[in-house]
Amino acid sequence: MEKIRIGVIGLNFGQQHVRTLANMADAELVAVAERNPRMGSGLAAFAEQYHARAYLDGVEMIENERLDAVSVCTPPSSRAALIEAAGRKGIAMFIEKPWATNVAHAHQLAELCERSGIMVMVAFSFRFHPAIVKLRQLMDGELGPAWMLNGEYVFNWTPAPGSWLWNPADGNGFFNENSCHLFDAVRYLLGDPISVMAEAINPLGCPSEHAAAISLHFASGAIAALTVGGIGAGAYHDSPRIDVITAQGQARLSGRDHIWEQVSWTLRDSSTLNQATLPAESLGETRYTRAFQHFFECIRSGQKPSVGIEDGIKTVALAMAIYESARTGTKVPVGG
Repeated sequence: MEKIRIGVIGLNFGQQHVRTLANMADAELVAVAERNPRMGSGLAAFAEQYHARAYLDGVEMIENERLDAVSVCTPPSSRAALIEAAGRKGIAMFIEKPWATNVAHAHQLAELCERSGIMVMVAFSFRFHPAIVKLRQLMDGELGPAWMLNGEYVFNWTPAPGSWLWNPADGNGFFNENSCHLFDAVRYLLGDPISVMAEAINPLGCPSEHAAAISLHFASGAIAALTVGGIGAGAYHDSPRIDVITAQGQARLSGRDHIWEQVSWTLRDSSTLNQATLPAESLGETRYTRAFQHFFECIRSGQKPSVGIEDGIKTVALAMAIYESARTGTKVPVGG
């Protein structure tokens, strides 16, 4: 197939996907769907500027269009019907985080996907940014495995109280819906944590906690300390950040405005500090371009995406363990 024919469902966050796909030479944006009435007549105008057809219902779009893939940017509570519709037509799915509302829901969606037999990739785009890919390569090589990691993903944003993010039956809180980006990046570098201890606060009076200090322990013996939340000051843009101590040295992964941009590293006995600036956005590429490129490669080759359903489940499980630890004041095992 010369171009991947793709549709996007959910045009709140999904507009980011639309703009990404519109600049990819191997993608053909066929249709978009948005059921929120607030978009109104603007839906048709939005679709027209990308030469795509507009739908008020994602299932209808899947059933009516000839698609190779669909990008799902709707909240978790609406995904079961979309997965079933895509399964009936054998359409690959690129599904935004969070994978699900809670662990039970995560497994329910996984079972739907398994029965349908379709290819599914979870859109943890952080792990495809060139800077974090470089760090992973260094840890597989000269730096060696991690001993200790410190990570931060704190910035100035909390949604309105009525947002689906806070709804326990949908986004299920800030850590599940947003902080999961850092959780997946840490899993990409260190593997799966086996236990968590967390303290969480709610200084802005949101529907649930929206900032936390988190300690993780990994099967390898590595440890990590993370700070996450939406309580940062707006003038700072240098988030996210990761510092890691490894068997053979030390490295720092730095970002700006939710994008990994730079990695620096040194070996334990060296006086040389190496540094590489590796932008994730340039020449029409966005922070999602490389994730979509991987997705398209998997569609063409039939290979399994490097970040899939199991990663979605495990990241939801970690978020739920963080909430439980903060609520009970105890160390909690991380399941999946």
